[in-house]
Amino acid sequence: MKRRSLFAAAFAVALAPFAHAQMAAPAPTAAAPTAAVSPIPMNKRIVLLVDEIRQVRNLPAIVAERLGYLKGNGFEVTMMNIRDEVPHAQMLMDGQIDAIMAYYHHNLVNHSDGRDTQAIVTLGVTPGAKVLVANHAKDKYKTPADLKGARIIVGGPNSSKTAVGNALLLAGGHTVNDYIRLPTEGKEKNAAALREGRADLFVAPVPEGDYYEKEGVASVFVDLRSVEGTKKQFGTLFPTSTVYMASERIKAHPEIAQHLADAFVRALHYMNTHSAEQIAALLPEDFFKKDREGFMTALKQELPMFANDGRMPADGAQYEHRVISALNAKVKPVVLEGTYTNRFVDAALKRLGQ
Repeated sequence: MKRRSLFAAAFAVALAPFAHAQMAAPAPTAAAPTAAVSPIPMNKRIVLLVDEIRQVRNLPAIVAERLGYLKGNGFEVTMMNIRDEVPHAQMLMDGQIDAIMAYYHHNLVNHSDGRDTQAIVTLGVTPGAKVLVANHAKDKYKTPADLKGARIIVGGPNSSKTAVGNALLLAGGHTVNDYIRLPTEGKEKNAAALREGRADLFVAPVPEGDYYEKEGVASVFVDLRSVEGTKKQFGTLFPTSTVYMASERIKAHPEIAQHLADAFVRALHYMNTHSAEQIAALLPEDFFKKDREGFMTALKQELPMFANDGRMPADGAQYEHRVISALNAKVKPVVLEGTYTNRFVDAALKRLGQ
């Protein structure tokens, strides 16, 4: 299979702002350049696709890159920024890319569609979101046990917000068909639906949830940003952001999986031992979008989702499998053990003495 294609090359446009930021902002100290640069073998080139690189949910990618963790062992890692509408899974199976940073549930869906992929590092272990309840409905809906018949803004059937909505219904003793799923239509329309009584609740990712609270149309129903809050509602963790690869690619080139695991385990360790201010200091200036205060607020809210060492929590994966298969029957027969592996993270942690 071709390692590079016209399709993959087309994403250079999407990467241009990020590449500029890398050059413009201070970089970590690097080793002195060699006298001559040798071509890097194709099996030493790693292409990592990141689902919206400027979102806080993908912060480990930037931390790993800025601290130089993606370098070394003769590898060259190229990160590509991309959005949901591009067919991630097919690019992975075609060999156009080596790995993807996106939510764990994609692996469950991939397996149900006959595409074997495995999460090799688990970055996020909470949804990193708040569920808000509209003012008109807060006396009616106080716990997940009350949610039967509720109208909840969640998005599409395979979205992460829908997975959270489904998880809440199951946690409340209901089925995923016991509530009305509403599409998300942008901040103003969502706020109007909450204000005018056309929606009861909204699964709001960070930092979007703050908008509705400031508008005075909703308040917090449950907080799923932290490990404690997530376990309180679901009884377990809820894996979200991961790095995953095609299973065949892992078998053929375990050194690629190990290199990525090493880098992101180190990034997680840094994020869990440094302040939000120290982490923000690593970022290119244009990440703040002229609103440093707002970005810092979002960063502090979402950092708790990364309170993990890189391993996939088995009970969390089991719970998420139950949640996803409740809406998508094709996922139910998926063998869970084939959707993730901790062996590369275990090796990385051993190297770090953890």
